[in-house]
Amino acid sequence: MQSLQGKINKLLTALRLHGRTLKVNTQQYYSEKRDKIVTKMILWETTPKEGETFYSKADLLMRLAEIWKEVQESDKEGEGPAGGAEGEDD
Repeated sequence: MQSLQGKINKLLTALRLHGRTLKVNTQQYYSEKRDKIVTKMILWETTPKEGETFYSKADLLMRLAEIWKEVQESDKEGEGPAGGAEGEDD
């Protein structure tokens, strides 16, 4: 079975191929409430300050799946992948 991180990476790659370049920043800090190191993940497209915050890879994966469904629906409506024609080099 594939790990959550592997699925996250595959969705990020698939989204990038369809014109949506999303990035994930991670930050670690000590939580006195939980008495342990906590990892915060920020999903963003333009700037990290405007990104969505997640404390669970499962929640991040669910959000990426929602975005993937939106991209698939827009492709079905004939909009096609953003970013130009196929085979075009950047």
